[in-house]
Amino acid sequence: MPAANKDFPWMSYYRNYNVFKRNITTHSKVLDVKEIDASNGLYQIVQKDRILKIFICECYSFGVAEYEEALSHFEKLDAIIINSTWCGYTSEVKEYCRTQKVGVFNISEFFGAINQANFWDYIAPDDR
Repeated sequence: MPAANKDFPWMSYYRNYNVFKRNITTHSKVLDVKEIDASNGLYQIVQKDRILKIFICECYSFGVAEYEEALSHFEKLDAIIINSTWCGYTSEVKEYCRTQKVGVFNISEFFGAINQANFWDYIAPDDR
């Protein structure tokens, strides 16, 4: 269910990802951030040993159906980031994506997850 935008890709209410971009570029494990399709929330995160294709969205409750819809637009994703403190994701999509080695995170979880090789297995400290 979209938050402020009823149409895919459920972009940021303010139509930008400035906080994400500002913070990700200073992350110690990130070498570069590339905009693939910034107007649709699609980015590449370049790390020492990998490149992650990520989709950033504001979907009120991101679930398996939303993930499958995102794949129909972007084909392959490595991670989905929910870019809002009032939006979230379901436990079903977290597990569904984990089996496909795709991570689903809120923004703060993502910053922790990219420190691990198997980032899709990251569990937030509050959930451990």
